[in-house]
Amino acid sequence: MSSLLNTIGERQQSLLKLLLVNQVGMTVDELAQALDISRNAVVQHLTTLEGLGFVQNTIQSSTGGRPSKRYTLTSNGKEVFPRHYGLFANTLIHLLRKKLGEQELSLYMVELGEIIARQYQAQLDESETLNEKLTVLVQIMLELGYEARANTNDEGAPEIIANNCVFHQLAEECKTVCELDIAFITSALNGASVDHRECMVRGGRCCRFTITN
Repeated sequence: MSSLLNTIGERQQSLLKLLLVNQVGMTVDELAQALDISRNAVVQHLTTLEGLGFVQNTIQSSTGGRPSKRYTLTSNGKEVFPRHYGLFANTLIHLLRKKLGEQELSLYMVELGEIIARQYQAQLDESETLNEKLTVLVQIMLELGYEARANTNDEGAPEIIANNCVFHQLAEECKTVCELDIAFITSALNGASVDHRECMVRGGRCCRFTITN
């Protein structure tokens, strides 16, 4: 079960699962009957889930009766359910490594990191100083699944510390994958020099990315 799904109650999880199965949407009455709870309880759960951006409602007309409000999952709502992205990523990386070789794979990892950074460029451009950009970048990394924080080391240099690696198993087998993280942070910080001083798959206690200029 995904970490997002674990942040909500069991009843709300059950409600989301019902909406996942019923793609056309369900009414409050249908949800109340399926969950065996009151309409008021359903409305309260839906209000919470709408606030989280997991659920949306649409008005649908019905023949011979009043229009009904039906609830469906949003794109974010569908993403809370676990998917086996790791398996596909692992297979794809090993295929590219076999077909292209280590050097070409490294270039692709750098390009992929830069592409990901560009998707968040608008958020990053709102910040002027390096410290402001680091704050925004850490928040983006948290959203991407990194347990990241900004830090200043003993030398006074800013750095990002990640206490997990979202590609840990993959990086253990193919350390070239780390190039993606470095390129992502470098591009997000407008070409800043990034020194990957500590790496979890190389025996470090964390992944430490120090900004050296």
